[in-house]
Amino acid sequence: MKRILNVLIIVTVCTLAFVGFLVAFNSFRGTTPRPLADQTFTIHGQPTTCSMLFGQACDYSLQSQYNRWGNGLESFVESSTLGPYATEIGFAASAKLSLQACGLARTAGNTVLEFEALARREHPEATSPQLFPFWNRTRQGLCPQQ
Repeated sequence: MKRILNVLIIVTVCTLAFVGFLVAFNSFRGTTPRPLADQTFTIHGQPTTCSMLFGQACDYSLQSQYNRWGNGLESFVESSTLGPYATEIGFAASAKLSLQACGLARTAGNTVLEFEALARREHPEATSPQLFPFWNRTRQGLCPQQ
């Protein structure tokens, strides 16, 4: 009887370990985002992908933002009053800041402060007054809140 009890305990422990392994493996697999398609939009008369516009491969977040709002990106950046800083940094950098503002604005709880922290990773010299138009105008024009 004691032998049967020991075997049952061993089988139970092995089963629990196996189930734990499967749960951990599936949760790890689920956290890796699937690659996104690199959509093409016409920018300055040329078919342009995210990586072509920014000169490097786009991470998942930027690619997602480009795929969602890239179609209106050229007209928005060219016609919006983003200020002299936008002129100084050029179209591609202005477009990237605008897409990042859209991504953050669409996530509950984010404010201009989170946008400034993100923007300063690539633009440490930028001041709050230089970055605010990207946050404000983008949410009004490129990806308006509904």
